[in-house]
Amino acid sequence: MVRVLIIEDDSSFGQRLTRNLSSDGFETDLATDGAKGLEKLSKEVFHAVLCDIKMPVLGGLELLSTVREGRAPGVDPNIPIVMLTSITNVEVAVDAMRRGASDYLTKEAGRAEIAVRLRRCLEQRRIAEENSRLRETLARSDEFSEMIGNSPAISGIKAEVAQVGTTDATVMILGETGSGKELVARAIHRASGRKGPFVDINGALLPDDTTFQSELFGHEKGSFTDAHAMKKGKLEMADGGTLFLDEIGEVSLNVQAKLLRVFETMSFTRLGGTKPIQVNVRLVVATNRDLREQSAAGTFRSDLYYRLNVFPINVPPLRERREDIPLLGRYFISRFADKYGVPLPFIEQGALDLLRSNDWPGNIRELRNICERLVIRSRGRDTITKNDVVACGLVTPQGSDPSPLSIYTIPPTGIDLDDLEKHLVTEALNMSDWNQTEAARLLNISVDRMNNRVKKWNLKHENWRVNRS
Repeated sequence: MVRVLIIEDDSSFGQRLTRNLSSDGFETDLATDGAKGLEKLSKEVFHAVLCDIKMPVLGGLELLSTVREGRAPGVDPNIPIVMLTSITNVEVAVDAMRRGASDYLTKEAGRAEIAVRLRRCLEQRRIAEENSRLRETLARSDEFSEMIGNSPAISGIKAEVAQVGTTDATVMILGETGSGKELVARAIHRASGRKGPFVDINGALLPDDTTFQSELFGHEKGSFTDAHAMKKGKLEMADGGTLFLDEIGEVSLNVQAKLLRVFETMSFTRLGGTKPIQVNVRLVVATNRDLREQSAAGTFRSDLYYRLNVFPINVPPLRERREDIPLLGRYFISRFADKYGVPLPFIEQGALDLLRSNDWPGNIRELRNICERLVIRSRGRDTITKNDVVACGLVTPQGSDPSPLSIYTIPPTGIDLDDLEKHLVTEALNMSDWNQTEAARLLNISVDRMNNRVKKWNLKHENWRVNRS
């Protein structure tokens, strides 16, 4: 049953509204002024409000602003509120809508119109709530949108993110430079459901202790030579959200001591300040160093290490999850094709095999740069070949023998099976110098079937050879 609160100082009109709405299937209650209306709204559940504009104690417009601005404890700031007035006044109507009224009616409106307008506001609220839930669902389903890969290693990381994401536990992400530690941190933030922002700070990019502390804690005007104005720090900016402190192993011992105190209490003062600032921040740190070894060597505080090492996640280097490289390659090439406004080029299997065989000392960052280079070099052509990859500086390592046909990974957008078959037939023909017999052998099909596929798609090549021997 939909409950409607009527706030009206004219008791006879209020009673008439009550009877009419009850007849139309609404459950109603009546308050005779704005203050009493707010009290009822804070203690009981209502789905909508009909509110007079001119009332003693607290007027309708003041009540509307109080609710919409969240200044009424226990009252839903988004509850549909329909304003009522005894006279038609455009300026008042505009003011009511500007303050957030769901609708505006004169008291001369008929019973049916009031019921229809109420139901319309309730439907709009229902749609808004469904859209909000849908956005949250999409955000949750998109938690791992940039963690590309289907390897057991990546699947394990996604499972760990799902486990720890909804907690407030501190997470330490370990892995080589360029392996995607920040992507994992962002996935943890999205999984947390925190409304505050994701704020990052890199300990390796700040030249000295003062600069680092200024970036993290903020500073007051005049606290050091270049402090010309007050500045909020990253920790304060991350309030209600997640602070990602990358390369924590690069921070000096002096700053580490300050970090330990701050992370224990989530309270700090700006440089040059005296007023403590309390924050609610989810902490995620990352490093490419072995902090346990550094702790034993005395170059990293052991107490800070144990404070941070609550839930470690290890991100493997790209060379240890080579099965993800073709999918990552296609993803980056698609992104850069969009960036440069060129048609998405087809990637020959030989090119993908060569990408997969590389050791990638720079990990995902290096692969991304190579893919951008490939797109730039291939502009004006519809295919990226193995020679294009070689031209970018990659060669097949000595002793490696990548398989001629790798397992095809289905992209998130899906694929047409007919297109996939055509793709595999074309790849086999390219790899066999367009020799049908050799191509049929690679695909483990008969030469006649290969010939039928060639005719079906009208495949042609200048070096075409048919060998049935």
